Amino acid sequence: MFLAKLMPQRVLSLQARKPSGLIGRFLMANIFKKGNKDLNSFVEETLKLQPSHYVLEVGFGPGELINRMASIITQGHIEGIDFSDVMLNEATRNNKKHIAANRVRIQKGDCGKLNFTDESFDRVCSVNTIYFWNPPNVYLMEIYRVIKSGGQLVLGLRDKEQISRLPIDKSIFNTYTLNEVVELLLSIGFSNVRSLEKEGTPFTSYCVVATKA
Repeated sequence: MFLAKLMPQRVLSLQARKPSGLIGRFLMANIFKKGNKDLNSFVEETLKLQPSHYVLEVGFGPGELINRMASIITQGHIEGIDFSDVMLNEATRNNKKHIAANRVRIQKGDCGKLNFTDESFDRVCSVNTIYFWNPPNVYLMEIYRVIKSGGQLVLGLRDKEQISRLPIDKSIFNTYTLNEVVELLLSIGFSNVRSLEKEGTPFTSYCVVATKA
């Protein structure tokens, strides 16, 4: 974390969006593991996973949440997609046994155009990625497409006020209030959209939950 404070804001922000090189492999992977620990836990709790669920994580980072979910989903399957080669390698290492057991598959790709058929997943989740979806409606419409009817999307995020306190380049992060995220999901066609919160470290954790009718 000390090294992160020494980095120019733009470099750190670009690495947060798409980790690469040695900075991505060693510094950003560690930041994601520590900084997202409570948020990942809250997302897992909010997903209410069942052993037979089929789940997609968009922007899996070092694969910590996938690893947690794989201990629950023993009869279904988990897919992960991320456009960072560094995170693909890191997540592969962290989920080696689950991949070998054919319970997890992770791949490189952009969630703006998902290579999954319509209504493939019971649950879709993503943690601290919505800031980089430009425009967000393109990504959310793709997510909506691949969720089964009655399935849910869970977004774990930091709100606009929290992000304003971080040493980042605001031109790279698109920040949102919780109400803005709720309205965005409603505009896509999701129903029963609501925001949840839970005390955590280093901030209160937020999830926005939405159902595909």
